[in-house]
Amino acid sequence: MLESPLSFFADFNEYERGLSAAMVTLSMLGMGATLTVRDFTNTLFAWKGLAAGMVAQLLLVPAWAGLMMFVLGLFPAGFGGLSMAGAVGIATGLALIAAMPGGSLSNLMTFFGNGNVALSVSLTAITTCICLVATPVVLASLITVQVPGNFEIDKSQIMLDIGLFLIVPLLVGMVVRVTVNAQQQIVFTKLAVRASLCLLALIIIGSLGAGRLQFAPYGWLGPAIVIVFCVGATYLTQFSAYACGLDERDSFAIIIEVTIKNALLALLVLTSMFPSHILAARADVDAQIIAAARDGCIFVVLFFSGIALVTGSVSVLRRRKFLASEN
Repeated sequence: MLESPLSFFADFNEYERGLSAAMVTLSMLGMGATLTVRDFTNTLFAWKGLAAGMVAQLLLVPAWAGLMMFVLGLFPAGFGGLSMAGAVGIATGLALIAAMPGGSLSNLMTFFGNGNVALSVSLTAITTCICLVATPVVLASLITVQVPGNFEIDKSQIMLDIGLFLIVPLLVGMVVRVTVNAQQQIVFTKLAVRASLCLLALIIIGSLGAGRLQFAPYGWLGPAIVIVFCVGATYLTQFSAYACGLDERDSFAIIIEVTIKNALLALLVLTSMFPSHILAARADVDAQIIAAARDGCIFVVLFFSGIALVTGSVSVLRRRKFLASEN
């Protein structure tokens, strides 16, 4: 990885927030265009699935993240190649990813695995709305105990971002759904989603070019912690589904929903948590730790998303193979 920024990307942080906001807006427009009011009312008839998904999403996974952060703090500095700054970054990233709702990709994975798509869509939409309040609370409770220097989460800014770039585009997309024909809706959704993925690729390239996406500070322990967190979150969700007595289709839907997080939203919230102008105004040691926390968030969000995608894909293939054997 690049240890110093390339000249072309030296000022990338000035554009990162705008790119993240546009990326999330386009993604939610595309997702909204696939939803109807009926998708929300369907939840009333699948309240057990909703309850299991909400418990896992809002309680079990954040609690699991807190436990992993505590365990991470028990390791001595340098163990497993994980530096002190890297440990702060991994812990902060776990808190960020735990606070995220499911993403639209979870609906697609549920469809491929023959899960309950209606439940998946309803969970995504409802947890997205709830995260307007839940995300700042989870972040504030987990992150401020890890990052020094009187670091505070700007909860009002995060709520504003979620409202403007998540909820509003979602509602606009739903309006588009009822005002265009089926073919136009498909084209609109594809264009919006593909454009958001292009912006995501641009953000990753920019982070690499600016020297902000480092792997050396995390050794082997950092990625291992993220993998354990992902696997643990999957099993906790499975336990929640089992406790609620859900059938296989509903269980599969909420497992995928909780595992496949909204990484696009995480990257947007990241820009609110660590505004570039605040970091630039500080030159103390705490500022270096805060910058490490920011870079750790980027690493965890991207690495976790890759692991979650692999885990979800394996689950889909296993389920399809199981269904094929039954037929």
